[in-house]
Amino acid sequence: MSDRKKQATPVNRKVEEATADPIDRRLTKAIAHPLRLQILSLANQRTISPSEYSEEARAPLSTVAYHFRKLLELGFLELVEEIPKRGSKEHRYRGCRRDLVTDASWKKLGKATQAEARIAGFQDLIARYAQAVNAGTFDARDDAIFYWVGGGMDEAGWEEFVEASRQLIDRVKAIEHASAERAAEGGEECFPTTFAIAAFESPSSENRRARVPPNHLA
Repeated sequence: MSDRKKQATPVNRKVEEATADPIDRRLTKAIAHPLRLQILSLANQRTISPSEYSEEARAPLSTVAYHFRKLLELGFLELVEEIPKRGSKEHRYRGCRRDLVTDASWKKLGKATQAEARIAGFQDLIARYAQAVNAGTFDARDDAIFYWVGGGMDEAGWEEFVEASRQLIDRVKAIEHASAERAAEGGEECFPTTFAIAAFESPSSENRRARVPPNHLA
């Protein structure tokens, strides 16, 4: 069975973990559940507590607290604040390994784990779109951007396309870093933003039509 057809099964995940190095095994465990990816996505943007995430995601607190503990044990979260609250303490965390997923470590994760990570990431992005629309911030700025297009290219064009996308990602990271530095030095306070980029091979028109039920065809 080819990699493209490989399914995300527990057996596949165990094989991938057994052949990964220690850092890759920690990464595999960290993203082994969609909820952990969503927690990391928020924790890499701001501090957050299990109770706060539980309310926002409408997920059981016991389940959320368990995944927070696992991410802390694996070194992907760090405790930054303890706030007294109703006779107990609210523990607030932030992500501390935002750029751990390098090209090399990503390739070592295997197709099954990669698929799970991408699906969870896409679900998180859709949720951010919905939150922005509901809050009225999606189109609040006249210079906001939303753009996607389907096209076609050869292998040489695809390589240029991927390289251009990576350069854009690096540029955005540099802009975010510079903004944070200015804010830390007493400059203008940063506001939440979302940047998304995707590059993938689309199915052929024949395959797309084959997946549509006959009664849905025009």
